[in-house]
Amino acid sequence: MEKNMLRKDVDYKTLHLLEELLNQELLLSKKCSSYSNTIFDSELKNICYNTGKMHEENYRLLLSYLNS
Repeated sequence: MEKNMLRKDVDYKTLHLLEELLNQELLLSKKCSSYSNTIFDSELKNICYNTGKMHEENYRLLLSYLNS
């Protein structure tokens, strides 16, 4: 595979969309974590906690990709 095909040059619109995606993933992670701390039902608490962790991981992976 050529190095040109691995380039990560992006235009402003794409960069803006990626920024929005990062913001949404971070917000969802924080909201789910917050909800899991207020819910008393253990099954729902686990669902919120796991969903928050999933969004946190999505955020981390996307940020890691953009920084590489």
